[in-house]
Amino acid sequence: MIGIDIGSFYTKIGSCDKKNDKLNNMVLEKTPQNCIRNGYLSDINLLSDFLNETLKKKFAKEKKLSFCISSTDIIIREIIMPFMKDDELKNALKYEIDQYIPNSDDYIVDYKQIEHDEDGKKIKTIIVAAPKEMIFGYLKLAKGLKFRLEVIDIYSNCIYKSIKKLCKPTGSTSVINIGAEYTDITIINEGKYAFSRIVKFGGNDINEIIANTYDTDFKTAEEYKREKPFFIDNEDYAGLRENTEKYVNSKLSEISRVFDFFESSYHKSINEIFLIGGTTRLTGLKRYIEDYFKIPALSNDDDLYTYFMPVFGSLIRGE
Repeated sequence: MIGIDIGSFYTKIGSCDKKNDKLNNMVLEKTPQNCIRNGYLSDINLLSDFLNETLKKKFAKEKKLSFCISSTDIIIREIIMPFMKDDELKNALKYEIDQYIPNSDDYIVDYKQIEHDEDGKKIKTIIVAAPKEMIFGYLKLAKGLKFRLEVIDIYSNCIYKSIKKLCKPTGSTSVINIGAEYTDITIINEGKYAFSRIVKFGGNDINEIIANTYDTDFKTAEEYKREKPFFIDNEDYAGLRENTEKYVNSKLSEISRVFDFFESSYHKSINEIFLIGGTTRLTGLKRYIEDYFKIPALSNDDDLYTYFMPVFGSLIRGE
């Protein structure tokens, strides 16, 4: 089976070995322009042509696929329910959904049990609702690719599964995935999923700051961002760094409020940050985030960790 993560800048495709222990094939390709926006597929025919070409070259023997998706329009709610059997919980949630999901008929809704309390009387459940329009786009794409679609999973669940499998986190870990347009924050507490949030922030925002600072185009700004160490102390980039830091600080402040919510809910602090996503490779950003939060920040230069954690997680079943 292959996993596909269609990002606004890169599309990531990977396949697992039979034991789902690791990705044995990873492909990173630039996503065609204007094909996806906030999780919605806007040009399925172009995406189908683009993916078919790659799949025939690199994944000719595969027949099944999974998608991992992310969007600010996906609603995720964590609720506490009295302990009951799965069938009873499923029926009970039907009455709860309308309280948490407005216009629920417009969404595909699913749920997952997360954990029981210590005395076994209550259960924490996560409810996920994705717009039907979004899901139908992926169904149509899978049909065009002539693959059997096994699952559509959300980023936070994929990241949770992959981090748990690869890194075995202890304590309270925040996984911050900084992409081109959005940042996904997933918090794992004592090896269990706690909750997740999305912040509108990514590498494209930094490109825009560079383009405005130097009156240049987006493509040149992207190249500049990758090549220049402007996020560290260097007089040659002082003006750009000042503009960038001001904006990044406002976004880190939003992430800080996510941390505050976790701390008030769980009565404990985040003890480590794990950084993934292409934007985290920006020179000096890891240290800057670490200094801002006063929390150790970890990263890994391996492409598996930087780009393919959601893909890997989408292929892991039963966790």
